[in-house]
Amino acid sequence: MLLAGSLLLMLPWVSRDGQATTPTDALFTAVSALSVTGLVTLDTATHWNWFGQLILLILIQLGGLGFMVGTSLILSLLTRGRGRLSHQLLISGNIPTLSIRDAVEMARRIARFTFAVEAAGAVLLTFYFLGERDPPTALWHGIFHSVSAFCNAGFDLQGNFDSFTAFRGALFLNAVLIVLIQAGSLSYLAFHDIAEQRRWRRLSGNTKLVLTFNAILIVLGTVVFLAAEWNSAMADTPASSKPLQALFQAVSARTAGFATVDFSTATTVTDYAWLALMFIGGASGSTAGGLKLTPLAVIMIAVLSEVRGKTHPEAFNRRIPIPVILRAMTVATLFILIYFTMSLTLMAVEQNYGNGPAFSAVLFEVMSAQATVGVSTGITPELSTAGKYIIMLTMFAGRLGPLTVAYALAQREQQVRYRFPEMRVHIG
Repeated sequence: MLLAGSLLLMLPWVSRDGQATTPTDALFTAVSALSVTGLVTLDTATHWNWFGQLILLILIQLGGLGFMVGTSLILSLLTRGRGRLSHQLLISGNIPTLSIRDAVEMARRIARFTFAVEAAGAVLLTFYFLGERDPPTALWHGIFHSVSAFCNAGFDLQGNFDSFTAFRGALFLNAVLIVLIQAGSLSYLAFHDIAEQRRWRRLSGNTKLVLTFNAILIVLGTVVFLAAEWNSAMADTPASSKPLQALFQAVSARTAGFATVDFSTATTVTDYAWLALMFIGGASGSTAGGLKLTPLAVIMIAVLSEVRGKTHPEAFNRRIPIPVILRAMTVATLFILIYFTMSLTLMAVEQNYGNGPAFSAVLFEVMSAQATVGVSTGITPELSTAGKYIIMLTMFAGRLGPLTVAYALAQREQQVRYRFPEMRVHIG
């Protein structure tokens, strides 16, 4: 898909000026669209014509939908013809409430859910844009932004890399985008569980963790953004619109990539806080990137249990197995190692080419790429060719890395019938 998308985007008749796009920029755009990141080296609205934007929309849809249902289909294919019951139970244990034979049916349900939410969002956004644009343009903008928001892709058609800064006070538009972003980042599994159980006490532990930590992060992000940017990035925003703007950024920061402020003017406090929000991301099995909510929740619960002196970590009157905690810690550790490796490499490469972007800007951009967020401080278009390839690799690793590591760890899990004597190690 990356190869096909890149070749199509290189064609001269998909750009507005009729000139062929360079292979690097075409590949960068295809990687960003398919990994639903949103970082771009070329402005989507001013560089691509309708055909180019349609190619991007298809890549975004394939990326968002593919990552949601791909795991189920792969698990179904891998277990066909395998007679070992223990192996099948091991694989099915990675997806709660999902049996192997239901994988394909679940994929169909996810597709129906995706298209239904995107269609509803497209209707609402088209209705809003009709007040500002001609009907064909309003319809296209409604469809494009609905798919981009649900898939947490961050691509927009506003032009000049401005994202939605011109709509910071538009309550209806902001509300629709927030709902679409949340629908994509909380996963079909969570919404299905809510629709089936309808009561908090009946929800699965996974859904409770996702909803609880998601709410906490939105509240914290909103408060931090209000405090840090009230007289900075939001200085020109009317006081009545600042809470809405802060809420939008708190929701979008965790992988959607839309912005109603210019992040190049944000304070270092916001940059630092947003690194944490981007690192966390959304729910497992969703269109969102990042480490994911449940691994973070598991690690935090394990830490709190250790501080309190509890032998077994617990949440919602359920014990969390030690192998799950170790798996979450492994995924988080590898994610952090990749992040620091890519950040160091990008800084070294850009200094070699004489660019030398600010240290904080590099850290922000690499995390945005690895967590497939798409929020930018504006340095991506100015990167060297080598720097752009580093960001491409980071986006690709960030999209596939956590899923691949978690699945590989689960496959390698096996019953051990012996234990070595304990090793005494000094901590602290």
